[in-house]
Amino acid sequence: MAISVSIIIPYIDEHDFLSEALSSALAQDVDEKEVILVCNAPFIPMGYDPRGSHFKDIQFIHEPTPGSAFARNAGLRAAKGEWIQYLDVDDLLRQQKIKKQIAYDNADVVVSPHTYQFVSGRKATSTWEPDDTWSALIAGHLGSTSSMLWRRSALLEVGGWNESFYRNQEYELLFRMLKNGQRVVCCNDNLTLVRERAKGSITKSTRYKPWAGINLRENIWSYLQQHALATPRRYDAFRKYIFKSIRALYVVNAEEAISLHHKYFSDPPYSPQIPHIPFYPILYKSLGFEQTEKMIAQYRYLRDAVFKK
Repeated sequence: MAISVSIIIPYIDEHDFLSEALSSALAQDVDEKEVILVCNAPFIPMGYDPRGSHFKDIQFIHEPTPGSAFARNAGLRAAKGEWIQYLDVDDLLRQQKIKKQIAYDNADVVVSPHTYQFVSGRKATSTWEPDDTWSALIAGHLGSTSSMLWRRSALLEVGGWNESFYRNQEYELLFRMLKNGQRVVCCNDNLTLVRERAKGSITKSTRYKPWAGINLRENIWSYLQQHALATPRRYDAFRKYIFKSIRALYVVNAEEAISLHHKYFSDPPYSPQIPHIPFYPILYKSLGFEQTEKMIAQYRYLRDAVFKK
């Protein structure tokens, strides 16, 4: 009998999360599902088997090359399901998650919002923008890897996950699928819990370039311009993302951040809105980007020094 969905769970050594992720996967209310564990640790002990005596029907793979894209592609190669559900080991799926998304049989990928749970226990709903896929793609408002459902044939057609990409991986993959003419469909049901970890994840343990997300958005915006898909709304989404990102980039590479600011915000003028810094627009207008960021950096340094005492 055909398998309807393959649930792929990459992990390194997070056994405290793994049992919950497995229970979440096995509880999915869909027929003919398979579960594939992909251990992304460089080495595993002889005889190691995380399934225990209760889960012998679950497939187990070892992918020693570090990085979530390598682990996800290993699972994809082994999968037999028509649909692919990637489940990060620290995330949980509600029982009806896959069943509701699999009903969108005209889709190549189904995207949905998720709930984010901080280490403190506080929860927040992800920003969700289902009425304009391109704006949401630029802004990162189409959910997360675990809240999505992918058609296996569509993933294989675009070559799976980009193993040279270390951040925004699901959005880079969505971009390639959209360019390839594949159908991204929005399901408004929020049925995924994404949990923050204090430290350690497959993605966070790999090489990080602060400007990776910027480069992806530059590529998306260039594509939209070249194909007559650029609109004021999408341009606004692009500039908001770039401005947020160059503020983060300024901390690690001020020169690059200043250069990007000059490239994208010299003309037309820009009025940034930073919700947690209500006075930012006033400083920005009077002092400019560089001096405003210097002032905020100094303030943070003094604040942190006081708290350390």
